[in-house]
Amino acid sequence: MHIEKVNVVGFRLLEDAQIMFEPGSTVIVGRNNSGKTSLTDLFDRFLGDGARKFRLEDFSAGVRPKFMEAKALMDGGAAGDAVLAILPRISLTLTVRYAKNEKYGPLAPFVIDLDENTTTAIVSIEFAPSLNGLHALFDHPEKDGDGDDMHWFYKCLRDTVTKVYSIKLSAIDPTDLTNRREFDNLSQLSQLIQCNFIRAQRTLDHSKQGETEVIGKLLGGLYKTATSPTAAQSDKLLADELKKQVVAIEKDIQITFDQMVKGLLPALQAFGFPSLNDTELLPETSLNVESLLSGHTHIFYAGTHGVNLPEGYNGLGTRNLIYMLLELEAFHKGFRARPVSAGIHVIFIEEPEAHLHPQMQEVFISQLSSAITALSKRYPEDAVWQVQFIVSTHASHVANTVNFEAIRYFLSTSEDGGTRHTKIKDFRKGLEKISPEDQAFLQQYMTLTKCDLYFADKAILIEGTTERLLMPRICKLIDKTLADEVKLGRQYITTVEVGGAYAEKFYVLLDFLELKSLFITDLDAVYLDESDPKKKKRWKKCPVSEGSRTSNVGIKGWFNVPEGEQISLEALAAKTADDKERGFCRIAYQIPEEGSNACARSYEDAFILANPIIFPIPADQDAGLYAWDEAQDMGKTETALLYAMREDDWNVPLYIKEGLKWLSEPPPAPAPPPPLDPAAPVDAVELA
Repeated sequence: MHIEKVNVVGFRLLEDAQIMFEPGSTVIVGRNNSGKTSLTDLFDRFLGDGARKFRLEDFSAGVRPKFMEAKALMDGGAAGDAVLAILPRISLTLTVRYAKNEKYGPLAPFVIDLDENTTTAIVSIEFAPSLNGLHALFDHPEKDGDGDDMHWFYKCLRDTVTKVYSIKLSAIDPTDLTNRREFDNLSQLSQLIQCNFIRAQRTLDHSKQGETEVIGKLLGGLYKTATSPTAAQSDKLLADELKKQVVAIEKDIQITFDQMVKGLLPALQAFGFPSLNDTELLPETSLNVESLLSGHTHIFYAGTHGVNLPEGYNGLGTRNLIYMLLELEAFHKGFRARPVSAGIHVIFIEEPEAHLHPQMQEVFISQLSSAITALSKRYPEDAVWQVQFIVSTHASHVANTVNFEAIRYFLSTSEDGGTRHTKIKDFRKGLEKISPEDQAFLQQYMTLTKCDLYFADKAILIEGTTERLLMPRICKLIDKTLADEVKLGRQYITTVEVGGAYAEKFYVLLDFLELKSLFITDLDAVYLDESDPKKKKRWKKCPVSEGSRTSNVGIKGWFNVPEGEQISLEALAAKTADDKERGFCRIAYQIPEEGSNACARSYEDAFILANPIIFPIPADQDAGLYAWDEAQDMGKTETALLYAMREDDWNVPLYIKEGLKWLSEPPPAPAPPPPLDPAAPVDAVELA
């Protein structure tokens, strides 16, 4: 069995969110402050060790005003049930999938339907108010002074909400959502699900005030697990052997200490101790194995000349990887040592890339399944360790190594200027418009190029070397004309070199990500060469004034030109700004500069036409043809480097300028998603 679907309501940015979990590893990606950590925190609050409690600030900003609505109802004399119904709640609803022939085990109390063909159970966990404590929620002292009423209300609510709210557990019938079973305590939940966390902050950096020997301290925890009554036999044998060794040490110390104390007796007798009525002093030494391992065992790395290096002397990347592997080992042993095995084991791993170089980042994700197999082999008499990993990351090297089906994209957004909340994009169901062949291409391309579309605020797609080298400089020049709040340099904009032939494959992906993106491409004018009747007719590149159509595949794809058909240069010149926009994307190709009729074919001749002071055009020559001829002698890389590094004052071609100004503005507001039913069957909800 495994968790198949999670619905979250009312928690921070996760105001109304749904996420599907893979049976193995699910990778969560997204920009900063998009709600990735909130998901981990919510599981920690409901299924962790209970040390962290909910606060008023944990309620989503969008549902928090319901407290004031409830207060108004109560002041108006409404019944308690009506007030209770409007109060906000923080809920985590889990849809658990199991096989027909699978033993329910700890899931049994949550299976309350009578349909033999149903293979899902729904578990509801809520931070909710109780009716008998309702009046205490709004029992606030009188406000002092003339301060803001709303501020005073929420300030008082911060103290009372934790007194009235508590965690409530129930099972929901997937065949009849009105049928629920309430539980008096949370013991059934802890028996069903074991939830562990490897947090992003692992205090491995000895240059800070964190503990430098974290890895050594893990050994104490491993020993404690191995000595539990329900631990595996092999773990018990190892723990017993450690205990025997410590007992032998205790015995030796006992003899030595006994002799030392007896040697002190003459001195003690001089002070009148022991007296005739006092008992004889007998030293007894007791050593705690767990304390020895966790507090006095240090990890060293093999060095030269017999000088080994302490744990804190090794690189953070190596220590981080070892730490995570030991944590997984500890979680695994804890799972095996439970009196009754949990039906579901979920491990959250935050930012595994911390301090790891790119190759180690890629290896970590790909080897998680191998680690499960290796750890399970130590327990041949038991079933294979069934664990679900939820990995959140900011690293393109990590995200791009997993299949699209395992990726969940967190997007922080707002509709109509409302409060921000998280929308979750499920790649498994969201990319059905992309053919399997194109999905394979995108997966491979993103892996090879390490592009970071998942983490950027916006994106620029370009064709080649010239634009890639010049784009940072171009953005700085454009920023001189923009207001501070929309300057490109203040936004995380990634530049992806896709080439004109492959740009079309990205269109659907970018719209799915709701990532505002600009595709900068070349007009690529061509004409039909019929000069030699003995040779086959073919299309050849030429100046725009001599061409009839474009050969650019990306442009054709943008304007949905049917396969085998063409689009003329005249038609492209007539396209408006609205024609060049589609969803969250815009295309930019060469257009005449202001006050000119000459149009360039590529970036090089567009650059010449945009900078007549640098490239003076003879009055007796056609500007477009002159720029075309001059561009043939310009080396792409050399020209790009020259104007990116040495020249300070030049004009950005108009087509790029217009595109980047469009990109600098906030993205369009997305259409609001349909409301989610937390308890609806998996296939009944259309994912965003």
